[in-house]
Amino acid sequence: MAEWIRRRASKTKFDEKEHRNVCRACRLKQCFIAGMNPRAVQSERERSDPLHDMDDGDDDYRENSPDRCSVEVQTDQYSMKADALPSPDAELNRAADTLLAMHRQVCNRVDPPTVSGYSRSDGLSSASVSFINAFYNPNMISPRTPLVITAERVATMKDVMQDWRRNFVLFADWLHALPEFASLSVDDQILIAKSRFGPFYWWMCANWTNEANCDGVCYANGTYFPRAEALQCFPDVRGCSDRMVVTLSEPLRELQLDETEKSLMLAVIVFSDEPLELSVSGKEHVRSMGHRFVRMLHHHIRNREPSLSNAAIALRIAKIMILLTATTNLVYMASDNFQLHDVLHIVDFGSWPDDFLKNSFKDSI
Repeated sequence: MAEWIRRRASKTKFDEKEHRNVCRACRLKQCFIAGMNPRAVQSERERSDPLHDMDDGDDDYRENSPDRCSVEVQTDQYSMKADALPSPDAELNRAADTLLAMHRQVCNRVDPPTVSGYSRSDGLSSASVSFINAFYNPNMISPRTPLVITAERVATMKDVMQDWRRNFVLFADWLHALPEFASLSVDDQILIAKSRFGPFYWWMCANWTNEANCDGVCYANGTYFPRAEALQCFPDVRGCSDRMVVTLSEPLRELQLDETEKSLMLAVIVFSDEPLELSVSGKEHVRSMGHRFVRMLHHHIRNREPSLSNAAIALRIAKIMILLTATTNLVYMASDNFQLHDVLHIVDFGSWPDDFLKNSFKDSI
């Protein structure tokens, strides 16, 4: 009996499902006849799928959204400027400007009145200081007094001594402030400094002579050493003062060097040639820096006078470089002037001037 009831119930459910399907089929047929789109037909399973529900929502959104829309956007003008890549020319310009600024700073450096080394108030002290001590402790030689380039009066023996000392301090300060010089070893620095003070000194004096427009060697203390023998505080036996005016000051006056050219040439003097005893790395560094400062000089002249041809620039540089031979000759002459050498023998250069003669510039310059 129970089995029959289960079969009867199962058959009833099946008949009801079939009946429902028949009814649905009739209704669907009537819908098609009425013009319904067959693609709109969905099964119960599809209706219960949440993904289809989302698709339906998207379809409704698309159907209800306009085909086009107009949007107004306001933007601010913005120009992008690319940073210029560093160029060799720009680097040379900056290096020349930096060197000139350093030169001015060194020349304007003045010690307070309390700063002093050995007492040299009379300007005639005969005490001698080793070169290495004097170079690395220039206050032992002289305080940094203001540079007075006026040539107001004829120099006395005391003025000559004071000027030599002040120039040595200026020379030491200048080299210590030069980064390219600081890159050398201490031994190489001493070798170069020993052989470069003379040309440095005469180059500065020749330019000061033109600045003060005096007839002789202009000093940094408001005095000058005259060419006229009758006015000289000690006899210039070799005629160094006259030779400086003729071979160095007058050509410089004709060339009309600007301040940058003058300071660049001081660097060229330092790195123009390598002393024989320099280390291998020192020689390579001196050679490299010498070429670099000459390139800076060429670039500076080209920027200052764009109309000049390369040949004209090269000719001007050659005329300037020839003057280094004049400074070398003046050092030879001054070293042969025994009276002058005795007067200026404050710093013990050792075997100088023999060291200078061995380490000086080549005649090919």
